[in-house]
Amino acid sequence: MKAVLLKENQQIAVEEVREPELLKNTDVIIKIVKSAICGSDIHIKEGMIPVNTGTIMGHEFMGVVESVGSDVARFKPGDRVSAPPAVWCGACPACKRGQAQYCETLNIWGGGELLGPDLTGAQCGYVRMPNADLCLTPVPDNVSDEDAVFVGDVFSTGYHAVCSGDIQTGDTVAIFGCGPIGLGAVASAWQFGPSQVLAVDMMENRLALAEKYGAIPINAGEGDAAERIREMTGGQGADVVVEAIGNPAAFGSVLKSVRRGGAVSIVGLFPTPIEFPIHEMSMYGIRLNMGLAGITYGPRLMPLLETGRVSMKELITHTFPLEEAVKAYEVFENSKDQCMKVILEP
Repeated sequence: MKAVLLKENQQIAVEEVREPELLKNTDVIIKIVKSAICGSDIHIKEGMIPVNTGTIMGHEFMGVVESVGSDVARFKPGDRVSAPPAVWCGACPACKRGQAQYCETLNIWGGGELLGPDLTGAQCGYVRMPNADLCLTPVPDNVSDEDAVFVGDVFSTGYHAVCSGDIQTGDTVAIFGCGPIGLGAVASAWQFGPSQVLAVDMMENRLALAEKYGAIPINAGEGDAAERIREMTGGQGADVVVEAIGNPAAFGSVLKSVRRGGAVSIVGLFPTPIEFPIHEMSMYGIRLNMGLAGITYGPRLMPLLETGRVSMKELITHTFPLEEAVKAYEVFENSKDQCMKVILEP
């Protein structure tokens, strides 16, 4: 089968690799229907996340079950499924606490020897899915492939961000960063009954999509975003602020945008250390939440797509055949003013 591989010198290539086989009775083989390029894939390509060369890229995907191990009870060949970005055991202390993202044996798709020693990536034709009954989510007939591909990561991470903020009915929520994760947070925030959602970015295409999801757009390139948020909240600041960029300057604005006693939820990946003004914030009473996003939300979020309450497919701006993955990566990496999410189809 063809697969997108990480190569030396920050390059990727499409090459032939062996198809996966069932190794355990709890495995299934999934035929990939759609995979997506994630910002984390760019971080891997650029060396910000250390992954060994030769690794198959990708952790956002959905597909159809091709074959199943003898102990798999929930799935059969032909079933459409959505997969999380990582696989967990369900038995370790972290899993039993409901924090599968900190599983002692966590394996991330495309994580290489360090992060995913038992998993290849998903930008290819087929993958082997361990612990299928535990980790896979069925895709209902009326949920499109284009929606289902985002359940495992984009939608789940955005949902985790607003969950961590503990939004209360009537709250004002501000989301910094209207990339895919930020937009997933915008769509998720409405499920908790806020009075308004404010979306901050500098790219008009992203702000337009945030507005389509019901948010009030704030262009950070046209003035002080924190000051604007305070003006819109009677000088108080937002009740909950989500940081979905991973930018030190934006983080400073986030802290200036939250009210006293409010909450800040961080899901952006920061490439370098940042300075936290604890001498100013210690009397401010904010609650700060960060860490890996939840990876078990698939069954909870899929019904929102099934009933039409939420749609994620609007994020797709480009679709390429897998064979053109090099071009697809170039578009995703270099055309952010026109590109939101890029889909690869085997």
